[in-house]
Parts: sequence; C-alpha cells; structure tokens
Amino acid sequence: MRAVRMSAILDRLEEWRDYQPGEWVARCPAHDDGKPSLWLNLKTNGMVGLACRAGCAFEDIVAGMDLTPRHLFNVDAEGMVAVAEARPEPVSPFLTAGLRVWLDSLPAGDDAAPAVGYAQKRFGLPVAEQDRLGLRWWPGPQPCPEWVPGPFVRYPRLVVPMADWAGVARGAQGRDLSGRCPVRWISLANPTGFEWQRFGVFPGPDPAAPWIVAEGLSDPLAIVADGYNAVGVRGAALLNKDPAPLDALAAGLEDKDVRVCGDNDRAGQAFARTILTALHQREVPARQLTLPGGFKDYAVWRETR
Repeated sequence: MRAVRMSAILDRLEEWRDYQPGEWVARCPAHDDGKPSLWLNLKTNGMVGLACRAGCAFEDIVAGMDLTPRHLFNVDAEGMVAVAEARPEPVSPFLTAGLRVWLDSLPAGDDAAPAVGYAQKRFGLPVAEQDRLGLRWWPGPQPCPEWVPGPFVRYPRLVVPMADWAGVARGAQGRDLSGRCPVRWISLANPTGFEWQRFGVFPGPDPAAPWIVAEGLSDPLAIVADGYNAVGVRGAALLNKDPAPLDALAAGLEDKDVRVCGDNDRAGQAFARTILTALHQREVPARQLTLPGGFKDYAVWRETR
C-alpha cells in the first residue's frame, strides 16, 4: 500500500497543533471533545501512535478519522521530526543539571512581576509559596537550551518546575501569559533518547495534610494554595504507555492520605479512574475527590469560592 502522508493524517483532525517535535495534539474524533484530548506521535519507523486521555479505544479513533489501522504504518514523515521507537530513558544527571541552571537563570520574585501576579490571581498562591516551589518567569524570545521548544519560546510564560519526590526538578511546563499562544501549557521537548518526568510533586505548607493527585499543573498550584499537598500528572494516557512512572508515583504516595481529582468532564473522569486503578493495583488506598457540579476543575472551583 502506498504510504500515507503525515500531513494528510493531521488534516483529518480538528484543531490539531504541534505539541513538541514529533508530537501533536488534536480534538479526538471518537468523542465530543471540548478541547484537544488526542495525542499523536510519529516514530522513526514510520508508525503513528495515538492515545486519547478520555480513554477512547484505538479502533474508534481511527474509524473517526475515516482510516483503518494499516494507514498508520509506513507513514511518510515529509521531513517532519520523528521520535525514536525505543523507550526513552529518564533524563540524565547532565540534563537535570542543565535544567537547574536554566531555571535559576530565569527571573523570580520581584523580577518576575507578571508571573507572580498571575499565580496570585489565578491560583491564590502567595508569593512565599511561589518562591518555595521555584516558580519562574519566561519573558519571551531569547537564547535558551535546545530542549525548550519553539512554541514555548515565543510567548511570555509562568514557568513551573516539576520536581521528583526528592525535590529535584526533572521537568517543567510553561503557562502562556499573553493569551496569544494556541497551547496554554507547554512541556519541555524530550532530548533524544531521554524523557522529562511525567509528573511533578508540589508539597504544601503542611506535610501531614492530604495529597491530591490532579491532571496538569493549574490544579496542583491551586491545591497548594489551599494548604494541601499535590501531584500534577501530565496525562493518564501518557502514563499508560509505561508502568515505570506509575510505579514511582505510587512509591511516593504509599504512606500518605491520597485523593485523586479529575476535571468535571469525560476526560477528567477517565483520568481519575486510570490513576485510582493504578494506585489500588499498587496497594495505595487512594480515594476520589469529586468536585461540585458546574465547576470545570479544582482551580476554577477555588477561584469562585
């Protein structure tokens, strides 16, 4: 069969956009998708990978694109960047050190007024808590490491480090502050052969308070502002690709009082089910935190209280 072009596959999807080199997000054609929930990647062997964070079946996604599974093999990259098919390793000490140097070079505190003001207003996060979590400001285009993707660079952002259980930053995301970027939160690009951490640990002011696992980074920041501890996950669909991040997540939560809080939509419910199931399988007695009806997510709920 003649190879299908990657551009032709993307053109069958609504609101598709670059996420990072070799990866895209789009509205899922298998459900009524209010915001892009479908992740796609193109591997160097010509195969396209698909995952919907709402939990839609692979066959339904492909059928919704009016394709068959065979169309996703031997895909013509047309010069686009592809990701290696081999499973990447966690970021190396060299990359971790490079991330720390880059984060420390970014404005913080009084020099980061736009980011500080946004985090205070949007999440209710006091300046002292922002400093403790290491929040930074990206002012806009300037020289940066190669693993900071182009869409991240072009717009001013609130930069949020994603730490491991030892407090070491092993990833970061940036939240657009301009209102012009089509993707509000953007992760760092994975260096060749490596992968930034898929979740971030955000300790609150009280170590004995409950731990709440949420999707993304907006909700965890609002959760910390409420005095709880939080973990922000980059998406259950990403975790499902590899058990190692789930093992690390469960190991850090095994002796804690844990809640899982998804958004008030189908995707959020699927996220909560996936995380709860994974934690229970690893003998972590987590419970679900259900938001009141009418509130999209924890950050919106907190903002209106």
